[in-house]
Amino acid sequence: MRDVAAMTEKLPTWNLSDLYKSFDDPKIDKDLKKFKKQAEEFEKKYKSTIATSKVTAKHLKTVLDEYCKLLSDSSKPAEYAELLFSTKTKEAKVGALLQRTREAGSSIAKHFVFLELEIGKIPRTTYTKISKEKSLELYKHYLDHQRELAVHQLTESEEKILVETANSRGSAFARLFSEVTSRATYPLQRNGKREEMTQSEILTLLYEPERETRKAAASGITEGLKENSHVCTYIYNTLLQEKSVLDRLRSFQHPESSRHVANELKKEVVDTMTKVVVKNYDIVADYYTLKKKLLGLSELKDYDRYAPIAQSQSTVSYSEAKQMVLEAFGKFSPKLAKITEPFFDKNWIDAAPADGKQGGAFCAGVAPDLHPYVFMNFMGKSRDLMTLAHELGHGIHAQLSSRNPILYYQAVLPLCETASTFGEALVFDLLMERLDDPKEKLALLCGKIEDSFATIFRQIAMFRFEQRAHSARREEGELPTERLSELWQTSMQEMFGASLTLTENHAWWWLYIPHIMHVPFYVYAYAFGELFVFSLYAQYQREGKPFVEKYFEFLASGSSKSPEKLVKGMGFQIDDPNFWQGGCDLVRERVEQAKALAKSISR
Repeated sequence: MRDVAAMTEKLPTWNLSDLYKSFDDPKIDKDLKKFKKQAEEFEKKYKSTIATSKVTAKHLKTVLDEYCKLLSDSSKPAEYAELLFSTKTKEAKVGALLQRTREAGSSIAKHFVFLELEIGKIPRTTYTKISKEKSLELYKHYLDHQRELAVHQLTESEEKILVETANSRGSAFARLFSEVTSRATYPLQRNGKREEMTQSEILTLLYEPERETRKAAASGITEGLKENSHVCTYIYNTLLQEKSVLDRLRSFQHPESSRHVANELKKEVVDTMTKVVVKNYDIVADYYTLKKKLLGLSELKDYDRYAPIAQSQSTVSYSEAKQMVLEAFGKFSPKLAKITEPFFDKNWIDAAPADGKQGGAFCAGVAPDLHPYVFMNFMGKSRDLMTLAHELGHGIHAQLSSRNPILYYQAVLPLCETASTFGEALVFDLLMERLDDPKEKLALLCGKIEDSFATIFRQIAMFRFEQRAHSARREEGELPTERLSELWQTSMQEMFGASLTLTENHAWWWLYIPHIMHVPFYVYAYAFGELFVFSLYAQYQREGKPFVEKYFEFLASGSSKSPEKLVKGMGFQIDDPNFWQGGCDLVRERVEQAKALAKSISR
């Protein structure tokens, strides 16, 4: 990759007109009223017709077909508002639209509550009979899963209360967290000058080659986080307590149990994966011992984790990133590149950093009849290329899965990261092929190793932090910032062992992690996905072209089967510790490869 003036080109912002023309488009309110009326009519028409011994497969299919259409249509106003808000968190009018669509969504959703409750109450003999009929074949997995969830459901009136109050409970506090962190600025003291930066901008500096810049950035991040620590700690305590109450009401035994059920995973599977990853923490320590030598430091600090091995950092322009992603994807399959092209050509990507824009990156799949949207902050760094490949992988997954009804459109979380991580692997291999200089290869390899650490080991460390935080909140009551910081520091230091020292500044950094606020226990899905993809990619390298269509079919299945069945269909057993160990062994092999490469360079 050559050095370029990466930030001189105009970066794309997405075009949301496929949803609505603007935040004040009158069609939004018209649609909200229309969807509410349709939902009311749906409930009136079908309530009390399902939980009966007389229900037929034909009737249930009719209900579910109509339900899917309503879900798909009614999701669009809120999705539009969420996407718009992610780029304009400081605009009050956009925030008002977001809240209005969320409240309308709750008002609509309450009319669907009866459906899943009644599915769980269909008499067993009746369900056994009708579920075998061909007309219900498409929906059988959904129906089976809903019946498994019945034990955790409340009464209809209680469920409706929770739906209607959702926007004044947890999601309201999660939104407040997004607004606070998006509006926050972070001071950078450098060369005798102080400048205010956004979160995305200052986090990027942790990858700079100059240690003083990284150290200054780390201090600035902490200072900015401390500024809002009181309100963010209160938000997290509130969310922790709400989950405790809901878990008790729904009879979930452990704080993470509801996530396992939603992910259609057994606790034993997640526990096995976690134990294997923790057992392999020594891989992280081994690598950072190497990195300490490569950087010529006597002690490695937290702000040195992402320091580049190469003395100078290459940059990548957005147009170069686009070209490389399309080339890597096309090399795997022309079909993959063809699915990707419209994201670039039709402005389905918002890549330009902006004031008031949220940090991070995501891909939002709206509904099967609409294309997904990619969100990122492209800063011209090589890792932004990987982020682009990652999010476009999500987009490809959504496009292939669009053959499904909306109930199966989104892959369950553990498999959500499959296409994204696979996309990164394709781009990484292309880059490694292009490089001849051993030093450049080492730098790229180290970057990939660190990405794997962030996706596997760091996410499991965060998962363990969440387990500890939720348990502590239930046992100790409201937790002060210092207690949460202690749990964070402990969970993270375990991963590094003695190879790296986490400074006091780092103890505050749980305060910017959105997943723990918005989607509790989401993070272990990243480790699941990365380790699974390692096995998939090894299979692709063995099989070549015969693997391609099998992989596409896997992605196109969405969530129409459980993760266990989908993974088994690719030839793997997720309850086998050796499956997870195999993924960790591949990371260990890369570390050994980096050590050998470094040794050959130093000769």
